[in-house]
Amino acid sequence: MPRRTKAEAESTRAAILDAAELLFFEQGVSRTTLEKIAVAANVTRGAIYWHFQNKADLFNAMMERVRLPFQTMLTEIDNNLNADPFSQLQQLFANGLQLIASSEQKRRVLTIVFHRCEYIDELNPAVTKQDELDTQTVAVMQRAFERAEAAGLLRAGITPRLAANAMHMYVGGIISHFLLKPQQCDLMQHAPALIDTMLQGLKKP
Repeated sequence: MPRRTKAEAESTRAAILDAAELLFFEQGVSRTTLEKIAVAANVTRGAIYWHFQNKADLFNAMMERVRLPFQTMLTEIDNNLNADPFSQLQQLFANGLQLIASSEQKRRVLTIVFHRCEYIDELNPAVTKQDELDTQTVAVMQRAFERAEAAGLLRAGITPRLAANAMHMYVGGIISHFLLKPQQCDLMQHAPALIDTMLQGLKKP
């Protein structure tokens, strides 16, 4: 494909994703059709099908744009096994929350996932992908808490699996409430303290 044509195709794909993101946010996923997305992006439906198989594929591509930074941060925890696991998790989630607080796009996409998406059959591939990321996140945390347990840092009576699940649900709750009522908390400022509050409950006194 010639360079100019390739650049144009990438520009069209980005325009489709931007339009879908705004419509999913404003109208919800189930009420947003490919026809509406085509009109908003000023392209034909054929152009959408050139880049995406269906709405679920488009939804998943939209999600990938915000998943990648989080996946990179997760990978860094597994790649640095000698670091203090509590410090690693503190940095991961404080940075992740601050990233959400500082990025309008990430807040918009996560609002779609948390509050504008009915998990209907049409979106099963996208839901499956999100489930995979959730599973990966819990697994990385569990391995970190296993290292903490081996070092005698984990509070007695709390298993690494329980600690990982608790942390995952806690952070998910923070994100969900912040997206609905951002004025309740200055997430940029207070993210480190919020994460530290949870980790201190899991750490051996």
